[in-house]
This record gives sequence, structure tokens and C-alpha cells, in this order.
Amino acid sequence: MKILIIQLRQLGDILLSSPLAQAIKAEFDAEVHFLTSHIGSNLLKGNPYIDKILTLHQGIVSELKTLFTVRREEYYAVIDAQRTGRSKRITLFSGAPLRIAFRKRGENFYYNRLVDWKNRGYTVWERLELLKPLGIKNPPLLLPKFFLLPEEVERGRELLREFNLREGEFFVVVPTSRRMERSWEPEKFGRLAAKISSLTSLIPLFAYAPGEEEFARLSFEACGKGVLLPSPLPVRLFGALLSLSAFSVGNDSFSSHLSFALGRKTFVILGPNEGWFPEHPLVVKVKKGLECQPCGNWKGCDRGLECYRALSPEEAFSQLQGEL
Repeated sequence: MKILIIQLRQLGDILLSSPLAQAIKAEFDAEVHFLTSHIGSNLLKGNPYIDKILTLHQGIVSELKTLFTVRREEYYAVIDAQRTGRSKRITLFSGAPLRIAFRKRGENFYYNRLVDWKNRGYTVWERLELLKPLGIKNPPLLLPKFFLLPEEVERGRELLREFNLREGEFFVVVPTSRRMERSWEPEKFGRLAAKISSLTSLIPLFAYAPGEEEFARLSFEACGKGVLLPSPLPVRLFGALLSLSAFSVGNDSFSSHLSFALGRKTFVILGPNEGWFPEHPLVVKVKKGLECQPCGNWKGCDRGLECYRALSPEEAFSQLQGEL
């Protein structure tokens, strides 16, 4: 039996959908494939629960090739965890007896097994509901995992030596997000990092994704100490650095998901949303605690995202210092 999972984009979502493969393997002697983007395939490399990674590139030609590839594989089930235009078409034309997705308004004809979304407190556990049409009625409450190769970890150690850093003697600060308009301010991250460093004597290492250097520099300058990476790192090398750190501090974004998946203590600043991280000893949720949190509606907020703007570095530090 072969099963295909589709999650095409957003690194955090790809990582958070990967436990579906582990849950399937725990139940069946199945071959599990995962269809994703090029950067997503790099993220999933080394995952022992995924037998084959299919890559969908930009453009209609790549989509057509992928359609034929998926059809040839003769999957028993296709699980569309994302429901983009491309994933819908690929699922519909897969020929799979089971075409599974969450039920949403409109355009459900692409699928023949629709699952009602249930709030289980954490998005990974909610996505595991998609396995019920396979007969997995009570999927285990799995957590995301990121699998590094030994040589990748060693390359991380080499990079640390270039910055005069040692394993476990630094913490990672990622003051950026894919959507900076719904994030805590970079300068506040810098001031928080300075307080953490003064208390722990650990060195803050400021990291960022392509196009985010300006925000990371603002944070680094507000901190007044530590190391600012000279350029963005490939995702697996960044993962290696995270694995060697004491802990991470960041927004409700991919870097925090990756930190948690690597088993690092993760301090995450929360705003309008809540369910992207579980209640877990490795996760410390820092938030203003307004009566409207979490609203889940940052676009429609009529309070100017007060949940972020009113949270000071001093208040954030008071919430997390007992966990350091």
C-alpha cells in the first residue's frame, strides 16, 4: 500500500504535517511518499518515516509532470493537508481510491473523504485527524521531528568556531517572521536578549531568513552584544546551529517550530494565535494575556495588535526568567 501526503509550502506547515508519515508507519506496513516544494524537500531529507519525497517546482510544466508521476504511482490514498489550487488538482487526478482533506466551504468535489476539523489544542494533532479515513481512529499525539545527519551537525560546529562560539554556550534569537506586520518588534527582541544574556552569561546569536537582515540588525543593535550572522543560512545548517544552542527565542514562526522539533527549549512570543505550539515542557509561551487573546484574527484586529505592542521586554523577561 502506498500513501501520498501533500503539503506544498510554508516551511512551518511542512514540518508540522510530517508527523502524518510517522503515524501511518506506526499503523500500517505502508510506503509513504510526501509531495512538497524544492525547499520543503530539503527540510524533509533524512526523515526515516518518508520513503520518497516528490518535488513540485513552479510552473505549469512541473505541475503536469507531477500529475503524471502521481498517477503512475497508483496510490491507495492521497492526503491533501493544504488544499492549494495545485494540490487539489493533483489529488483529483491521482486516481487514488481515497482522496482525503479537511472539509471546507466550496470546492470539496476534489475529494471523496472529507474530515471535519476538530480543535485538539495543537495544529499537528488536528492534522492527524486526516488519518481517520484510513481507519486510524485514535492517532497518537505525535510531535514534529527534524532529522539532521551527523555531518550536518559537524558543519554546524565548524561554523560556531568561526564565530568563536561553543556548543551550549549561546542561544539563538530570530526576531523576524514571514509577516513582520503581525510580529513582536525587533528592537524588543534585542532588549530581551540583553536581559537573558546578563542573567545567564550566554551569548545571543541573531539569525534571520533572506530579506530580513534589516530587522535582525535592529534587534542586534538594540541588544548591544552577541553575534549577528553575516548572511541567512541554508535551512539544514541553521537547524544544525539550533541543535547546538542552549535554547531559542523567537516569534510564532518557522524558526520556533524548528527549534521545538530539534528538542531545544523554545521561548515563543505569542500574539493573536495560540494553537501552533503545544503545552509542553520545552515550549514557554510568552504573551501579554489580554482578554481578547487568542483571537486568531490579526487582520481584523481593531486594537492595533495590542497583544504585541503592549508587551514590553521587561514583562516578557519576567515570564521566562524562571525557565532559564
